[in-house]
Amino acid sequence: MTVGTLEIDGRKFRIIPEDEYKTIQAAMRWQQRQAKQDAADIAQAQRRLKDPKRKTISLARLKAELRL
Repeated sequence: MTVGTLEIDGRKFRIIPEDEYKTIQAAMRWQQRQAKQDAADIAQAQRRLKDPKRKTISLARLKAELRL
C-alpha cells in the first residue's frame, strides 16, 4: 500500500509503511539465500555428473523399471 509519491530531480519515489518495507526486505533476503542454495545444488550436481565412478542409466530404462 503506497502512502504517497515523492518526486526528486524527475525521479519518482513511493512512500510505504515501514512494516511493508521490512516484509519486502525479508522476501529479498529469502530470494538471495534461495539463489545461493540453488547455485550450490547445481554445482554439486555437475560435480556428481563428472564423477567417472558414478553409474548412470538411461531415462527409458528408468521408466521401464518404475513402470511409468
